[in-house]
Amino acid sequence: AKTRVQGPDLTKAADKASPRVTIINHPDVRRSLMVQKSYAEAMRALVLYTASIQDEIVIKQASGEDAAKLAELEALNDLLLPIVKGYGSEKSWTLLGTESLQTFGGSGFTQDWPLEQYVRDAKIDTLYEGTTAIQGLDFFFRKIVKDGGKAIRKIAKEIGAVAASGGANGEIKAQLGTALNEVNTAIGALVGIAMASQEDPKEIYKVGLNTTRLLMAAGEVIIAWLLIRQAEIASTKLANAGKDSDFFQGKIASAKFFARSVLPHISVERKVVESETGEIMEIAESAF
Repeated sequence: AKTRVQGPDLTKAADKASPRVTIINHPDVRRSLMVQKSYAEAMRALVLYTASIQDEIVIKQASGEDAAKLAELEALNDLLLPIVKGYGSEKSWTLLGTESLQTFGGSGFTQDWPLEQYVRDAKIDTLYEGTTAIQGLDFFFRKIVKDGGKAIRKIAKEIGAVAASGGANGEIKAQLGTALNEVNTAIGALVGIAMASQEDPKEIYKVGLNTTRLLMAAGEVIIAWLLIRQAEIASTKLANAGKDSDFFQGKIASAKFFARSVLPHISVERKVVESETGEIMEIAESAF
């Protein structure tokens, strides 16, 4: 993107004599690169955050102290694993195929560049050790319902505290708070439907139709939270950043971009969950 020259700057598109520019100057290419940057940084943070919880678990196990805290950490780790696996693998696969490969244009589809292999290799992660659909079922039924919602409430409380903290990044924190409320509402709706299935077993279909949707929405909120935490740290470093100024500005830009362009979609996902009729379960197999 920084070296391929193609087309004029959009502000000079009508001028046939205008100079050609590298494609990173084109708005949609820049949008695509920021999508890749924000998701890559956020999903890396998700893996590292989960690993830090696992480190705490090992430390607690070794000390033999505070059994209640150990159980809390283990429940949080269990909650995060289907997000790391299900959300991470799906986003990696789709982003590599729809954004990263696209950056290379037609050549990205050939073996001249490694992207085509990365796309093929990434797909297997959505299948091995349980497909994404299984991760969604596990996330809702075992990590939320069976847990009594304790772990999801714990992390929601931490996210909510950041969302309400205001400060330099107050606008994107408010967007995080809105998205968190939407996910909490969706969880409440699905729990209510699951309880109703005790009287009418077919109601459970409505849950099954939306557990993957919930998994992905929860993943978006958690990684947005991690991006905003990075932006908070970056904001404190800028005054004396020196040669690292662009790096810290990039962290802030990632968080702002993600909050503005990704988080609003969660409101739609919540509406889909609440409007679920389950009618597709009544369609004849031959109709497919």
